[in-house]
Amino acid sequence: MSPAFLIIAFVTLFAAAAAMSLRTWCIARCRWWSRLAGLAALYLTLDAQFVGFAQILVYVGAVAILIVFAVLLTRSDATPNQTILAPGWVVGIVVSAVVFATLGWRR
Repeated sequence: MSPAFLIIAFVTLFAAAAAMSLRTWCIARCRWWSRLAGLAALYLTLDAQFVGFAQILVYVGAVAILIVFAVLLTRSDATPNQTILAPGWVVGIVVSAVVFATLGWRR
């Protein structure tokens, strides 16, 4: 086994143990390292580039979706403006009608 593999494996296992046992600042960083970077680095050192990069892409997508849901679900309780046909809606309806008519029109 190469020294790089042993170092990455040790740091990954240590970060996973720390993520399970510590409940403070380390939880986000340890989980990030142990799940994403550690496993991807292990795959890359084992010459499994596709699996390593696929792991990175999957987790980046998952983190992006998680952030989107977190932002959407933690908005304030302020009531939005309740107008039925705001100017933005009118423009959107007109543009969508033009696109629909253009796509549906045949000669």
